[in-house]
Amino acid sequence: MNDDISIMMKIYNTFDIDWMGDVIGSLSDLTRHHIVKKEKGGIDDISNYALLTRKSHELLHYLESNYYSEYVKLNYLFLMLNRTNKTPTSDYFETIKSIMKKVRKDIKNKRRGRK
Repeated sequence: MNDDISIMMKIYNTFDIDWMGDVIGSLSDLTRHHIVKKEKGGIDDISNYALLTRKSHELLHYLESNYYSEYVKLNYLFLMLNRTNKTPTSDYFETIKSIMKKVRKDIKNKRRGRK
């Protein structure tokens, strides 16, 4: 496991769920998501990382391509959480859940041929 991930797990007390609310199945499944992309000036430092499972990380990049405003909202939440250096709160996860509920509903409707 990457040292940055170990440090972040301790700082944010995230041993069971990642920053998008996904269950952490194994520690080797965790990744660091650059909140501000390197090509946009983001740095390789825990102050610019979100702790995500591979599944969440893939989903987030899908959102970047298909639901950009939600992607931006999630990255903003990650940034704000990162600035606290504290465990994510239930309010934080409710906000994540609310954003993802809209996306999942839209994806489901698109699959059914609805708008």
